[in-house]
Amino acid sequence: MKDVIPVFFACNDRYVPYLDTAIISLVSHVSDDNEYRITVMKTDISEENQRALKKHAKTNVSIEFFDVQDMLEPVKGKLPEMFYFGVAAYFRFFIETSFPQYDKAVYLDSDVILLEDIAELYRTDIGDNLVGAVYEQNTDRSPMFTNYVEDIIGIPYYTYFNSGVMVMNLKEFREFKVQDRFIGMLTEYNFDCLAPDQEYLNVICHGRVKYLPTGWNKHSFPEAPEGELKLCHYALSNKPWHYEDTINGEYFWEYAKKSEFYRSLAEGLKNYSDADRQRDREAFDALVKSIEDIYGSERTFKKLWFGKEAAYA
Repeated sequence: MKDVIPVFFACNDRYVPYLDTAIISLVSHVSDDNEYRITVMKTDISEENQRALKKHAKTNVSIEFFDVQDMLEPVKGKLPEMFYFGVAAYFRFFIETSFPQYDKAVYLDSDVILLEDIAELYRTDIGDNLVGAVYEQNTDRSPMFTNYVEDIIGIPYYTYFNSGVMVMNLKEFREFKVQDRFIGMLTEYNFDCLAPDQEYLNVICHGRVKYLPTGWNKHSFPEAPEGELKLCHYALSNKPWHYEDTINGEYFWEYAKKSEFYRSLAEGLKNYSDADRQRDREAFDALVKSIEDIYGSERTFKKLWFGKEAAYA
């Protein structure tokens, strides 16, 4: 019997071309020894785009879609839009209860490229930790972000992980009631923060994280990865479909050429204007300004949450 490898993505209709490229890269490295079950968590992906994504299925690779619209009702109106993903960034919180057949799974953001078999990541032994993840590589590059993690979130900066690539211990998620904790924290406190999906996970999972080599979640920074480069993650504004000089961007285009969205992706790169780049810079400036604003807030994790965990025990 083949091993089942569950892999989850979260996506909206606008992000489908990039997800298509990510899935192509994943399927390019699968092994005949395994059965891969890819599930795309969604609310608004068109039938046409769903058909396009499902074309990459094969004998041992299934691609299905799961609508999370009803599950969002308890927190409707409390989920801030997240950068490029919109509310799709929060869908990972609902894997735990929606897929009771899995005790373990891999979650991936849609802006990644696989260079190795995802089964290798899935088989990482994370013990009884809630997640296996890579530390956030942006945090220790800037004192501003380092201080933000410690002063606002309230955890040591070197423990802060990136939630765009995770091995999820769903059995432990259920026992620890991660989804309930998230909904409860959001409903009662609705903390002021930069990246709510990632920061809620960091607070909930703090102390129960298996840290993985950066080669499994390498951002587009010049530092060499720890171990072999196995997954490229084009986080924040470092998108190869916008910037020709994105570090490791060549891997994206290697697989994008096999996508039916290639022409539109290439046109998007060609037509990304100086005005677009200026908007990216302005968005970063707004991010910095929001950090300053949050420092004056009374609704931060550090001020309101730590010491109150027993309420959700």
